[in-house]
Amino acid sequence: MAIEGWLSDEFIPSLTGRKSAKILSIGSGTGDFDLTLMRMLLGKIPTLSYIALDPNEMHNKIFLNQYRESGLSLSSFQIIAKPFSEDLLGGGFDLVHLTHCLYYIPDRKMAIRKAYEMLNPGGILLIFHQTPLGINEIQRIYLKKVKGDDKELFSSYDIQLIMKELGLRFNFNILISDIDVTDCIEGNETGQKILNFFLESNLDGLGRALHDEIIRTLKEICQYKDGRYLLFHPSGIFWIRKDPL
Repeated sequence: MAIEGWLSDEFIPSLTGRKSAKILSIGSGTGDFDLTLMRMLLGKIPTLSYIALDPNEMHNKIFLNQYRESGLSLSSFQIIAKPFSEDLLGGGFDLVHLTHCLYYIPDRKMAIRKAYEMLNPGGILLIFHQTPLGINEIQRIYLKKVKGDDKELFSSYDIQLIMKELGLRFNFNILISDIDVTDCIEGNETGQKILNFFLESNLDGLGRALHDEIIRTLKEICQYKDGRYLLFHPSGIFWIRKDPL
């Protein structure tokens, strides 16, 4: 996993001299990333307090079950089943991360500003988000045609603009990765689920002409290698450290 390699090689080694940390995960989903992060952090920081925030009750149940089965031992762990908002939580966090969730937050500028304000001095804000390449290329053309709106259309380029508006200094890294979309091209059930995910919709009732057009476009921007269709889909990482007092 590219993101796991980045954490191991770049992020975790930068955390020196900490005995404890308070962490907020915004948009935790089923917790796959959070559990990976917990394991890595516990190897560096012995005492962790972790709050996960996600409005999806089903995802929260999966996350909680996975945490209980993981054997991980945190000083405290809480899942809050609410969307992120201006006045939901106080501050005092050493790490806040938003992992592929800003698509679903209506006021993204508020979310980034508030997440930064919730940090302790010297705290870190991480934002993982798709770049304009890959899935975003398909979304720019077809999201509005399929859904009737393109509110979820949002890439790392848009985040950079918000960062500049807020006056936040940041480091930006790119994770190189591909998505195998052969099933989409072949038109099987798995491929349909992948397309549903790409376009945030159930495409079962989509007209044949538009469906075929999406597949042709997807095929055109893919690399064909060893009998597989690979969509180049790099991810962006924003790394912001709050100035110490």
